[in-house]
Amino acid sequence: MASLKTNILGHTEILTKLERMACEICEKHVNSKQITLCGLNDRGYYLVELLGHEIQAINPNVQISYANATVEDQQVTFSGDSNFSGKHVLVMDDVINTGYTLMLVLSEVFKHSPVSIGTIFLAKREHRNFPVKADYVGVSIATTIQEHVQFDNSDPNNLSVYLV
Repeated sequence: MASLKTNILGHTEILTKLERMACEICEKHVNSKQITLCGLNDRGYYLVELLGHEIQAINPNVQISYANATVEDQQVTFSGDSNFSGKHVLVMDDVINTGYTLMLVLSEVFKHSPVSIGTIFLAKREHRNFPVKADYVGVSIATTIQEHVQFDNSDPNNLSVYLV
């Protein structure tokens, strides 16, 4: 039996959510000269690239740098701009579930003495096991523990968030 998908956000809605979050980030960081956007794994990094373009469209004076955090076997590896010292760092993932992966990444970012750390999620579930706060959220979803929220970026022209 195939699992049923319930669409939560379609392509246009996702782009609208990213634009709104970019506005919120620009408001909060109005005096910041530089922001580092750090994506978690592939889908989080895909989203920070889209978000970075939105931020630049709103505030072309802010310098955006990008980092990618990959987590495997509880080990965090960064690529891109991983010098977080003295910087405003925003860590983004597609969906926050338990918060475990995010805690691992935030712990590593914190070791580099950033000026500030914020978190961004396209979709937020309320079943976290770890005390992490979502600062910028596209959509909050009330789910059962058995349900899963997924972000699909396999077709860049047809992004979606759905419930399985």
